[in-house]
Amino acid sequence: MSFELPWMLWVLLVVPALVWVYWRRVREGQASAYALYPGLSPLVRAAEPRWKRHLGAGLYGLALLLALLALARPQAVIPAPDSLATVIVTIDVSLSMRAQDIHPDRITVAKREAQNFVRSLPDGIKVGLVSFAGYATIEAEPTADHERVVEQIELLQLARRTAIGEGILESLRAIPKDERGKPLGPSTVVLLSDGRNNTGIEPLEAAAFAQEMGVVVHTIGLGRRGEPSAPPSSGEWWGWGGYWMQFDEETLRAIAQSTGGQYHAAESAEALRQAYRNLSRVVGWRPQRTEVSGLFGLAAGLLLASSLLVAQWRRGVF
Repeated sequence: MSFELPWMLWVLLVVPALVWVYWRRVREGQASAYALYPGLSPLVRAAEPRWKRHLGAGLYGLALLLALLALARPQAVIPAPDSLATVIVTIDVSLSMRAQDIHPDRITVAKREAQNFVRSLPDGIKVGLVSFAGYATIEAEPTADHERVVEQIELLQLARRTAIGEGILESLRAIPKDERGKPLGPSTVVLLSDGRNNTGIEPLEAAAFAQEMGVVVHTIGLGRRGEPSAPPSSGEWWGWGGYWMQFDEETLRAIAQSTGGQYHAAESAEALRQAYRNLSRVVGWRPQRTEVSGLFGLAAGLLLASSLLVAQWRRGVF
């Protein structure tokens, strides 16, 4: 919270002065009443709690405080959609995504939650789609038509091997750039993988290119860390000694950290949903300083009206 006219905050010094005057008058009024009517004090204390006697004045004081703060024109930083932003959704489509440790299987859950993530992004930002297995493919160029990306996610097909580094590089190629090769606006890659890189460029080497371009890479590791309850039926799946390939948490975390992104481990559909929800709060938005004096004025008006209602109610009761 900041103020456009901070010098106006000096006016707030009048508030403690008014509180002191009010308290003095209350004390003097009580003394006069007790002198005229010696038996009044026990009756008043029994009839009404002390906080109720000062409720109207308290509400009035808060209204005055907020009104004085509004004069200083307070400003708050709130997230606003960034129409210049580009988001690339990058999804692992290796054969291990058939695993059923997450019901009904990893690829079905990954598609569904990625679609929900795209739908949750602010209107106007550009969204693209990249898939990777043994090689990476741009499935949808960055576009403001988010439903087109949602449709392309549904059409993803599985393939052999896992090339996380190639997925990062292809995502960087998909981002619109200027003549110097720099992104035209804030750019983000959201990469999901359930395995380990076993072909193509090393993921951390690709992450270094993202860091050089100023592109943030958020990563999500999908799948349970333990051994599945039953081995997969297809002999094409990757695994060693009965333990099927798990996502490379160390590498995914390092990719995110090196580019200023977030890492999330998703061992269930709910965890994946929450990971995308968390990312939807930071992806495609920019901080914007906005004046909120109107809110302070509105709150002051409501408190003032409440204090008047309380005063009227107490007059009617007593």
